[in-house]
Amino acid sequence: MNLNSARIAVVFAVLACAACHSEHATYAPDGRRGYVITCGGFLNSYATCLVKAGRACGSNGYETLKGNEDDREMLIACKIPSQTH
Repeated sequence: MNLNSARIAVVFAVLACAACHSEHATYAPDGRRGYVITCGGFLNSYATCLVKAGRACGSNGYETLKGNEDDREMLIACKIPSQTH
């Protein structure tokens, strides 16, 4: 591998880590469907987690059970349709 190829590989690795975010399905203590959402990397903010939470639960909305702007991780529970009004 020449020097330019090595530099390109490093750039792609850095960009991949900078945009890290994940969403893992789980259940809240009360049995509702929930998600653990992590939005790490220097290109993401806590707002990225909020957007992912909204998309995960759709129009029913969600309740934040645990969240921390500093580590950009949150546990949410999707609201059931009767709780949206």
